[in-house]
Amino acid sequence: MTKADRLPPPLAPFDGQPVPAPDWFNHALETEAETGVADRDGVSLAWKAWGERGKPGVLLVHGGTAHKGWWDAMGPFLAKEGGGRRVVAADLSGMGESGWRDVYTMDEHARDMLVAAEAGGACQAGKPIMIGHSFGGFVTLQAATMLGDQLEAAIILDSPIRKPEKQREGSPPRRGGRVYSDLSAALARFRLLPEQECDNLWIIDHIARGSLKAVDEGYTWLFDPDLWAKLTYQRRDPEAAAANLKCPLAFIRGENSVLMGEETWSYMKATFTRSPFVSIPNTQHHLILDAPLAVTAALDALIEGWARKPV
Repeated sequence: MTKADRLPPPLAPFDGQPVPAPDWFNHALETEAETGVADRDGVSLAWKAWGERGKPGVLLVHGGTAHKGWWDAMGPFLAKEGGGRRVVAADLSGMGESGWRDVYTMDEHARDMLVAAEAGGACQAGKPIMIGHSFGGFVTLQAATMLGDQLEAAIILDSPIRKPEKQREGSPPRRGGRVYSDLSAALARFRLLPEQECDNLWIIDHIARGSLKAVDEGYTWLFDPDLWAKLTYQRRDPEAAAANLKCPLAFIRGENSVLMGEETWSYMKATFTRSPFVSIPNTQHHLILDAPLAVTAALDALIEGWARKPV
């Protein structure tokens, strides 16, 4: 996408003013949630949790340069379904309110998330179910193959798993680091990556505000601007991953996602032959923003299916 093709920043017309949200989302934000910080190898890992400790656990992992607040429209509902669950959303290192590392790897991200799940109470009733969106889906795949014996199951949301020769070469460009004079200027610059239209501007406003921190000169993004340069990149072997899964795995995509076209989706189905595949109608890559309640219902169905599997 060239600069000429780019969509206008979605929040620019609001000049920093909050975007009115539907009542159900405001009620979700009012739902009691516990917050805390775990530590792994001296790096802090921020988490947020809904539901009672001691209930079956769910771990939510956000996408690249995102944060745990991306799940705020879904976490409270996942927590109350299925007889009650302990749902933990954690910030990956280098993102959100978690600490930064000198080097990031998928192994470290996967181990970090399980430490955060333990601290947040998602492991008290047994092994948690791990759910990851976009970059978080790749972290989830890493966990399912490397640490899957510590998971009940895993679900990947709109993470394109391609043949090795069709995977990205190198890291994405540097992002972030810029300081904006005030909050409205920062919000006006917020964009989804990859870009897409989203009718739910109220949730974009919510996640954008949660992506910023105040500094002496104004506001800047929470994530490490050198995040991608510090990430040790390695091509994935999807067939090896499918053969070495240590827990059940399911896939969900946005039906109209630019990253999950039929070629990629068909390849994933042919590779992960034991996994269920679900498409959410009328959604794109950021399906958890496009249709959070529909995605919640699909996740709940998968989770309940695993919970009721024959002994």
